[in-house]
Amino acid sequence: MKKTSLFFLAMLSAFTMYANDTLVLMNQMTFVGKVQKVKSCMLTFKTDGATYDIPATEIFSVKFADTQDKVYIKYLDQSQNNQNNCIAGHIDAENFHGKKGVHFTLGFLFGPFAMIGTAMTNPKPQKGRDTMLMSTNKSLFNDPEYLLCYKRRAKTMMVGYDLLGWSAWLAFVGLLL
Repeated sequence: MKKTSLFFLAMLSAFTMYANDTLVLMNQMTFVGKVQKVKSCMLTFKTDGATYDIPATEIFSVKFADTQDKVYIKYLDQSQNNQNNCIAGHIDAENFHGKKGVHFTLGFLFGPFAMIGTAMTNPKPQKGRDTMLMSTNKSLFNDPEYLLCYKRRAKTMMVGYDLLGWSAWLAFVGLLL
């Protein structure tokens, strides 16, 4: 009996030593692997020998196998800190970065050239009148992570409006022909 209980205890400790983290995405896909790094905007996850950088907006939940792991402790620190700089930059760009009608018009008049020009710009919250007036995140305007996420979201939106304007021009020309 002693040998059997010792065997089960050894097996249990072996399984807990090799326990894996579980990641569930917003689309309910579940992955088992190891969380490598935690950033405020992204999580690096290793599964089946491959490493993936997963945006925080795509993650539904994370279950850590080892609660003493330094990655888990960092994850807790960031989740308890309600100030997520990347998400704040993303939201500010979406809500307050203006010139949507201007980019639609540019896309209508200049098509792909407007998209190229927009992709080469460097949008900043300090340049946006609405962002300066309405954002509650003014203290983050010099934070590199906030600025990177703000710039990415603003560019994506503006190129989208350029594309929408170009599509409207193509539809207009198609109606004329």
